[in-house]
Amino acid sequence: MADLRAQAQACKDAAKDSRSKLDRATSKEDAFAAALAAADSLIKAMKLTSDPDEKGQLKAECNDLLGVASRIKDSTTWPPAAPSLPPAQASPKNVEIGQWAANVAQSVQETASKDTTTSQSSHITAHSSVPLLDLSTESDAQSNKGNGPTHSGVPLVDPSSETDSQSSTGIGPAHSGVLLVDPSPEPRSQPGKGNSPFQPHSFTGQAAIVPTTASSVAQLLSLGTSRDRPSDSQSPVRRLKEPISTRKRSKREEIIVLKASVVNGFKFPPWDKMPSASEFALEEGAESFVDKRDLALSKYQQQFFSGWISAVQAIPPPSMFPKNRNGLGPLMKSNASIDLVQDAATDCSVVASLCAGIARAERGHDQILSNMIEPWDKNLGRPLLSPNGKYIVRLNFNGCWRKVEIDDRLPVSKTHRLLHVIDRRNPALLWPALLEKAYLKVRGGYDFPGSNSCGDLWALTGWIPEQVYLQETDIVPGQLWSRVYKAFLYGDVLVTVGTGKMSSKQERELGLEGQHSYVVLDMKETDHDRLLLVKNPWVEGKGWRGPRPSSAPLVESTSSSSDSRSSTNLYNRDSLPSIARPHPTTFWIALEHVIQHFESLYLNWNPGLFRHRQDIHFEWTIPSESPIGCIVDNPQFSFSGKDADAVWLLLTRHFRNAPEEARDESDAFQDGSVRGDSQVMSSGESLKGYMSIFVCNGKGERLYTKDTYVESGPYVNTTQSLLRWDCDAGSPFTVVIDQEELPASTYTFTLSAFSNTAISLEPAVQKLPLETCVIGEWTKQTAGGSPSSGRYFENPQYSLELRQTCDLAILLTSSHDSNQIHVKLAIGHGKRMYRLQSRDVLADSGDHRRGSVLARIKDLQPGLYTIICSQFEAEKIGKYKLRVDSTENVVLKPIPRDGAGLLSQKLAPACFGAKVHKIAAPLVPHRLARYTIVARFKKANSPRSADLGMVGRSPFRLSVERGRGPQRHFVIASERGDYSDSAVVRTESASIDPSENALNDLYLVLDRLSGPGGPIEEWYDVEIFTDMPKAFEIGVWREWDYDT
Repeated sequence: MADLRAQAQACKDAAKDSRSKLDRATSKEDAFAAALAAADSLIKAMKLTSDPDEKGQLKAECNDLLGVASRIKDSTTWPPAAPSLPPAQASPKNVEIGQWAANVAQSVQETASKDTTTSQSSHITAHSSVPLLDLSTESDAQSNKGNGPTHSGVPLVDPSSETDSQSSTGIGPAHSGVLLVDPSPEPRSQPGKGNSPFQPHSFTGQAAIVPTTASSVAQLLSLGTSRDRPSDSQSPVRRLKEPISTRKRSKREEIIVLKASVVNGFKFPPWDKMPSASEFALEEGAESFVDKRDLALSKYQQQFFSGWISAVQAIPPPSMFPKNRNGLGPLMKSNASIDLVQDAATDCSVVASLCAGIARAERGHDQILSNMIEPWDKNLGRPLLSPNGKYIVRLNFNGCWRKVEIDDRLPVSKTHRLLHVIDRRNPALLWPALLEKAYLKVRGGYDFPGSNSCGDLWALTGWIPEQVYLQETDIVPGQLWSRVYKAFLYGDVLVTVGTGKMSSKQERELGLEGQHSYVVLDMKETDHDRLLLVKNPWVEGKGWRGPRPSSAPLVESTSSSSDSRSSTNLYNRDSLPSIARPHPTTFWIALEHVIQHFESLYLNWNPGLFRHRQDIHFEWTIPSESPIGCIVDNPQFSFSGKDADAVWLLLTRHFRNAPEEARDESDAFQDGSVRGDSQVMSSGESLKGYMSIFVCNGKGERLYTKDTYVESGPYVNTTQSLLRWDCDAGSPFTVVIDQEELPASTYTFTLSAFSNTAISLEPAVQKLPLETCVIGEWTKQTAGGSPSSGRYFENPQYSLELRQTCDLAILLTSSHDSNQIHVKLAIGHGKRMYRLQSRDVLADSGDHRRGSVLARIKDLQPGLYTIICSQFEAEKIGKYKLRVDSTENVVLKPIPRDGAGLLSQKLAPACFGAKVHKIAAPLVPHRLARYTIVARFKKANSPRSADLGMVGRSPFRLSVERGRGPQRHFVIASERGDYSDSAVVRTESASIDPSENALNDLYLVLDRLSGPGGPIEEWYDVEIFTDMPKAFEIGVWREWDYDT
């Protein structure tokens, strides 16, 4: 039985949808088909129900519908009340359809007589005794004499001529007749008033039309016709269910989300439940709700500003109705297609965003904007006027949906210039201005210079933002169109476009505004053209002066939904050039011209396209200087997908709180995508840094340097960054957040992952949890250069002590971008190294690189090791940071530099003549001291080359000898008496006693082996370190021969 009831209810719902299509039908055939479809659905419901009363009610409704179908078939014109329209052609199928109707009637009677079983009846909302559509000739013959529209489905004045007659502002007194009261039958109470300032005359559903000029009294104008009205009924397009993050937030994340509730001095708590009706009730004697402070206006706006006035007096704008406002007041519904514009406000991206959401709804899809406002009438499907003037708007920012409380006061102008968004076709429409005010409260005020519209729509709708840079060389127009066009037809993407900087000449020639946001109302594809219907939301804006596509539609709709014909017809009419408007601000433009003349395409995608979503919230403190390529302190996450599928990663930077006096530096007010205060619109200029997303094959583990990656997104200067990526199934990936030039500060972010496969998003795993750091500096004395430099071992060195076997990661970073750095781990027993062989090196960082280098090693045995930190160029100063991460505790200590704590004396340069192989200088010790002697190769010359460099040096030995000839004795010798090919040769520390030098036969000797390349002259620098002052004297260098 439950299945039968469900099937019956489905049939009744289908009948309801068909009746809705019947009400909006624009042709005789469509109306006839809709009436028959509704009747057919009711017949099916009759066969499925067992309740006799319900059967009778359904039968009565079916008979009414068949009567309507009969009148439609017999009518000779369509619509009957539109004599200017051509008569409908008789359908060749009329006879067949008439026979079908007769069969249907017979089927109803037979079914009603057979079904006798009773059950609980379903509630039926249709009024079976009233015809759904009256197309009688008596109604057609009525004359329009009196006080309003005849509801005949035709406006009294051609809307196209009305549009052409608009004043320069587009919203002035040219609207001699405006829908000013709510046509719904329920009365509205006004904030702070006992009685409504206006009453619908008889609550018959007719709209009261209030004349605005003396000349309009005799001829009233209806802008809202039955053809132009978007439907309030549920859209026939199935609404996709938006995915919700299922991962549990950590305590730290909860704190981040709660702290992010305060922006610009206002508190916007997370949306945890629907507000109760009591929040909007006006108690007896109480005053209307007023926010704690007014929103800011720019200096340009203040010259027009009159005051903050409640919506009851502010809507429609007083400048449009300066004398008699009797019967005027705000509405929450428009009976005409909505046409929003901006005037003295600079929020072009916000208005374009509102236009995009409204245009989608008018193409037959569900509401995604007006339903964000409370109080909300579920039955009527629209916001309600709040009795106490308080509204709560649901906006998506700072990591979640949040409550934004506003009052109903709007900034009213003392001139014709308007300071808030307005509907040109119905200036009494209130909810767009409320939505604008709520968003501008978050962003800092009405002087908000604009952002980019995909970021605005992310906050207004929660739809995933994507910015396509049209000037990039890899843009393929065909691929871009295919991806966007199909989704647009399904209502799954909102499209806006933005221009870049333009000269005044370019603006005049093209009819475009520089740095401005436009909305795409419709898209059309023909055999030869791909067209976009674009609207400039600025009321005084320019219209496209480029070529109008030959295939641009005149009135026909291009949407996939038949329910959208009326709204798109109006859009098309607005795009038609006329004598008064040779360049309308709504225009059709070819895709190639969009790519050529616009800078960015802004897309917002329906999150319901994905079944799974995961969010993670985090904090990031960005230092004033960041090493190039180092990501060790960047936020990193482990991501994995159950199956191979498309994954979208969205990074959003939170708006931060800022004091009122520093509001201009607030990243909510100035998010980095726009310029400062201006009297005209802007949508993209000055920068506040960039951010991006990288995906690496890191197995979900934290990484140290940005070497290779699987996929990366562009660096963007907006508060959202999107990465679209085809993820492979299997092991997890590491997602890295990166930035460039963001001001040093602490920021909070949310990273969201969307996919149609089950996904996991968690903080990346730190495999080496123990961290040891030291800060150091290369000076003129300690910057020894690369391993090929003779001063390499003067570089900073560190002793690394391990007490247990462990894995290591050694990270060396420098904030000096010009320094190319390197790090080595060697077997040095924790002592300073003066020579290095390849077998001594356990790990190194590879080539010298700027910013950051990394050396890793696994299963390093306990012991003492030496770390050498170097730069490519010697004597280049700069600070560095050495970090050692490990699985076990380690001890990291600096090794004193060569000669630390000792007294140094540099000798005159020692020179080997071309044919000299040994030189010496007499050494006279004066007191007992310890000596360390160092000789460094300086240069080599030959008759064929002035400087042979390091390749010209010979194997070399340094010693202190007593005596000459066969009786000589080595007191100190380098390399235990062996020759060395190192650029630096030194002796071990040794004591010399003056008492043992009674014969004064102590000599410092430098000895080289002859090279095979012929006569070469070599130069060395020699330095002696002692632990006592004035410990010795030394003579001059001379040739030396053991036998003399």
